[in-house]
Amino acid sequence: MLYTEKEFLKLFNFNKTISFENFSQQLSVLNGSDTSGNFVVRSDLDTFVDRVAKKDNRKSRLDLYKRKLYKMLVTEPEVALAEWFNRTAAITEDLDHYFQIPNANILEGNTFAGRTNSKYGRICKNINFEKFFNTRKLYSNDFEYTFGLMKAMFEDFKLRNSLVGPAFFDHICKIDGDYGQFWTDFMMGCNRASIFNPATYKGILEELLPGETLFAPVMGWNSYQLAFYSSQFKHFVATDVIPEVVDNGKKLHAEWSAYKDRSLFEIPDKTVKLYCCPSERLGKDTDFVARYQNQVDAVLFSPPYYDLEIYDSPDQSFANYPDYEDWLLNYWQATVIIAKQVLKPGGRFAFVISNYRNKAKEEVTISQDMRDVVETYFGTPTHYKVQWSAIAAGRQAKKTRGGNFEDLWLFER
Repeated sequence: MLYTEKEFLKLFNFNKTISFENFSQQLSVLNGSDTSGNFVVRSDLDTFVDRVAKKDNRKSRLDLYKRKLYKMLVTEPEVALAEWFNRTAAITEDLDHYFQIPNANILEGNTFAGRTNSKYGRICKNINFEKFFNTRKLYSNDFEYTFGLMKAMFEDFKLRNSLVGPAFFDHICKIDGDYGQFWTDFMMGCNRASIFNPATYKGILEELLPGETLFAPVMGWNSYQLAFYSSQFKHFVATDVIPEVVDNGKKLHAEWSAYKDRSLFEIPDKTVKLYCCPSERLGKDTDFVARYQNQVDAVLFSPPYYDLEIYDSPDQSFANYPDYEDWLLNYWQATVIIAKQVLKPGGRFAFVISNYRNKAKEEVTISQDMRDVVETYFGTPTHYKVQWSAIAAGRQAKKTRGGNFEDLWLFER
């Protein structure tokens, strides 16, 4: 089930016969202000550099810059892209390695350390490779998603404008057989989906959520299921609206079962039941509520951030309920009600969310709004935090850009 470098390279239509002269003429710079999502060109490269490089030496080094790009995009694109794949998504450990997430002391005060053992999330990127890196951020017209920018550059020779800025321009001129710095620069401005660290999920379960049966109203690119295998829970129930994620969950369980059978140690049996259905419709479209009513010990997940991530599914909650208040009512409240129906008395409901605000709705306080909905059904929560990084930075993922922490709200039925 692992995604390979060979499969990745097949996604691109390289132009390896174009001359350097024609390549130089085709090189262009994307318009970072365009909101159509269509990779609109701002200008050709020569015009762009002539206009913006008045006080530095980019114009005098333009030929060198083009030749470095020609080697990367035309002469050896497989080499350049393979380096990105191997540093970003390739799996070098056996799959068994990811079924053994170690224990870690990740809770200090009321804060969980979100980055501890984060390497275990890498497998989730790999098995969901194409969907994950094609996820758009904030709006469907986002052109800065990873694969979009890659294909624009390697197939059409269109560059994101930041790559022609002074620092990144200099880095490209200095490429000498190693594309590591280039990919660091490239990924700084790329929008991509986020993976909830499976080790953090496991740690939250251990610290706050006792029991045997666990429900996740979204599957989190399979990271919650991966954490489940290393937890004390015996039964995992989850749903998602991306069919490939559900299918990968089934494959993952088959791999875990094979791992269990060949292990030299005695590993307790675990069951997995997965639904491909919006969580708010589980009671209407599936047997979920009838099957699990008053049977679930714990619910833990990081729900959608309204319109922050746009992925390929007709049943994404934002696609079904584009109005924010409608989304809170028909997606979030409906999901909370279903969770309460299946939780045992004394069962715990927990979710992780940041106080994300989009550009059009700066007044929205999504963490508090979602907390208030749950509070109506479960009462007053206990508040924890998850810290994802130590230093604030403008180029962090948008949902953590305001302070590197997310809220963890814990309720009890």
